[in-house]
Amino acid sequence: GSAELRPVIGNIDIGAFEYDPSLGVSTEPRPLMFNLEQNYPNPFNPTTKFSFRIPSPDRVTLAVYDMQGREIATLVDEHLPAGTYEQTFDGNSLASGVYMCRLTAGELVQARKLVLLR
Repeated sequence: GSAELRPVIGNIDIGAFEYDPSLGVSTEPRPLMFNLEQNYPNPFNPTTKFSFRIPSPDRVTLAVYDMQGREIATLVDEHLPAGTYEQTFDGNSLASGVYMCRLTAGELVQARKLVLLR
């Protein structure tokens, strides 16, 4: 049997409806947008995760820098297909402080601030 979908707005039941395939609703995935999510957790000790999306295949780098601009770690440096990715960063060897993470994919660049708190 088919499941009955009942949309609800707030606590108000607005009734049942049927899906009509002639409406032409697309089930294709939406195009991805380039994005570097804020790391989680933040502040962190000693590990944190970065999630990022790239809209098309490209050379991708994900690197962590100190506040003087010195590269501390390269987490990703490879050609990746379009998609959503997650990368863990281990700050065990670092002192407490503020760092920057930068995602680059082709011409696209985004950065986030992260805090290591011991």
